[in-house]
Amino acid sequence: MPHISPQYEQAQEKRIIAGAAQVFAEYGYRQTTIDQIGQALKLSKGAIYIYFKSKEDLFVSVLESIYEQRFTILSTAYQMDDPITVKFEKTLDRLCGLVSQDDRVFIRLWIEGFLESEHISRLEAIKTDSRQQFHQLLYGLLQEGQRSGEIEPNLNLSNAADAIMAFSDGLMLHSLVQGWGIDPDRVRNIFHDTFSQLYL
Repeated sequence: MPHISPQYEQAQEKRIIAGAAQVFAEYGYRQTTIDQIGQALKLSKGAIYIYFKSKEDLFVSVLESIYEQRFTILSTAYQMDDPITVKFEKTLDRLCGLVSQDDRVFIRLWIEGFLESEHISRLEAIKTDSRQQFHQLLYGLLQEGQRSGEIEPNLNLSNAADAIMAFSDGLMLHSLVQGWGIDPDRVRNIFHDTFSQLYL
């Protein structure tokens, strides 16, 4: 039997997660079968079960992956030595870019994760951790801005971070409306017009 390297196993696992994300986004968690994922990837059902013990296990891994990718994109939007206003603007701009792209895979999986978290307890933990990470990122930037005197000193930072997150969630939902979508420039203008008032 040929030896399979750890690098190959990692690459194959990532490939399965990426392919499964497309299928789950198209059909939804409940309607998707391992056979469909195998057909999309040109793999047997058995080959998928080598890496994931069940459809639920694979779906949880897909959700973990997409949340990690999104947080990495947002948390690397700026340089550490950027002024706080620049850090905040770059983060919002990156967020606008994510929301305004026709990224139906992420948005549909994000919704599926919320819906299925009632039945899959591991998804609830992933959803909670992701929200806390995003909230801490925004809160930290706003707090840094208050310390430097660039952000309104009486601003309730937790509420402001929640408002930005809710704003982002709403725009993502709107982008799924047939024939509506979101114009990238309009999204940026909405974000900047709304949240630029945080600055002194």
